[in-house]
Amino acid sequence: MTFIASVIAKEGIAIVADSFRTTVHHSLDEDKFLEFIDKAVDKVNIPIADLVGLFEEKASHTRNFVDKLIQFDDDSAVCTAGAAYINGKETKDVIKTVAVEMQVNKGVYDAMTIEEKLTEISSKIEKEIVEQLATYNVGATDFIFSHFNRAKNEPQVFVIKIKKTDKGAFNKDKPELVSWDDRTNLGIITDGQDTFVDRLIFGSLYTNMGNVKRGIIEYIVTKFNLEGEDTDNLIKEVTHQDFIRPIITQDIFNIKFRELSLQEAVDLATLLIKIEMDIQIYTEKIPTVGGLIRLAVISKDKGFQWISGDKIINPKLL
Repeated sequence: MTFIASVIAKEGIAIVADSFRTTVHHSLDEDKFLEFIDKAVDKVNIPIADLVGLFEEKASHTRNFVDKLIQFDDDSAVCTAGAAYINGKETKDVIKTVAVEMQVNKGVYDAMTIEEKLTEISSKIEKEIVEQLATYNVGATDFIFSHFNRAKNEPQVFVIKIKKTDKGAFNKDKPELVSWDDRTNLGIITDGQDTFVDRLIFGSLYTNMGNVKRGIIEYIVTKFNLEGEDTDNLIKEVTHQDFIRPIITQDIFNIKFRELSLQEAVDLATLLIKIEMDIQIYTEKIPTVGGLIRLAVISKDKGFQWISGDKIINPKLL
């Protein structure tokens, strides 16, 4: 698993990423299995499909020192969350290759707008994804692209998303597997194993809005035995969500962050990843966020700079 974050400051951006790579296996919980057997009417002839359905994806072990924070250019960096490999290559190597290819002609690259750069990056990543889909499925993967826009004199943060796709289940002429959008307005952008931090900063409805709407629809449909057009109208009304907007607005951005200095942004980014690392100690899951923490800034004055986690240090045994 992963925790990555970008925190926007007045004069730049602070970026943080852990370095754990987590292997996920399908496993069966003993208590869950025994409960299933206890409730089964026929305890001898149990359908295989029912047993398979009991297995869940769970983190099994972690490996450290995985690069998830990569400098892209003098004023940009990419953090990765999701697949460790894309088209048989480490995700970090795919990003580095894209960066090198795009900057072969530095003059042309520097003349591109940030929107043009993001579109080109997405196109190159999508090419790798299409090649992978010839043989393997593709898992959802996000990239946080942090950038100081010198033309506009402002820090910006975007999220590039790879859509989870089964091989063969896409339009080869118009795959639409990779997209990007601007998240600068949020001020703090996190991804990966970030549920606790997201709820702390933005409120529970930020990540659970879809579940809330589905829950309302299912309850009313069952309670009042709605069918046909009545169900369609309910779904349309709840999906539109004007009636719940005041509640959502009050819950989102529950903590009002002021404008930060770059030092404060570094401190806050560090605090966020520490919260995720510390809280997992008290959960039933194995730790999936941690290891070597990489921290960097992109500033108006100096562009991309490493703060920590980029150098080999003396081993603790010596």
